Amino acid sequence: MEVGLYQPQTATAWRQVDRGRPRADYRGGAAHCDLWAGIDLKIENAGFHFKGMVKSLQPPERPLYLVRLTRENWRTAFYAHLDAFLSAARSVPELIRCCFGVEDSSKMREWFNALDREERERRHDFEAKFKADRVAFCELPLGAARHISEHRTGFPPVTATVSRRFGIIYHGDPIKPVPISETRKLPPEYSWMEKPTAVEPSWRDFHIDGKPLFEACREYLDRVQVLAIQARGLAEEVHGASKLTWPSSDYVRPE
Repeated sequence: MEVGLYQPQTATAWRQVDRGRPRADYRGGAAHCDLWAGIDLKIENAGFHFKGMVKSLQPPERPLYLVRLTRENWRTAFYAHLDAFLSAARSVPELIRCCFGVEDSSKMREWFNALDREERERRHDFEAKFKADRVAFCELPLGAARHISEHRTGFPPVTATVSRRFGIIYHGDPIKPVPISETRKLPPEYSWMEKPTAVEPSWRDFHIDGKPLFEACREYLDRVQVLAIQARGLAEEVHGASKLTWPSSDYVRPE
């Protein structure tokens, strides 16, 4: 499976444009390019983990009957990359809100209220104009899958259906995975010929919310890049070269 969606050159091009802008225009606040740097990094991380999902399913170079002993467990890498992909992509709209709009949690309220009035008004303006795009992205099925994984069950609702030789079909998910290998049972006199072969799933074998998983992930990665591009244009429109204050890094633990 080829992975050609995420283009790191996009973020690189934005950074080159940002370097040409005078930081002095921000009058002691955060340079807008610095605020975008972390958001771009999250999108790059999402692309990295998407490619990691694909790589974890690529067939090994060694004969399949040796895989049981030589190959790292694909399941661990695959589901870890999927979890990280969902988390990185879903964090992007929240980072945009925090850097350019209004993140309305109680933890950020004191920080926000301490900003000067003009910046607060600009941030409220950005938040109002960004809301429709943000909500549309957050309501995508993979956003719900991320929430289920992080706040409900500990894993996304992904299913695997792997068809093997001799009509055998394996069904699995992150906590009830398909087997790593299988051995065809032979008559006792031929038992010496029994050798385990790896159960190698394809990217086509995974589904989420009734849709092919990799197709859904491609769409999610595309949509988060579009969201960031739209937000960049909106930030230019609303904030221009005006001051923006670094978001607070203080974390108040819940009681």
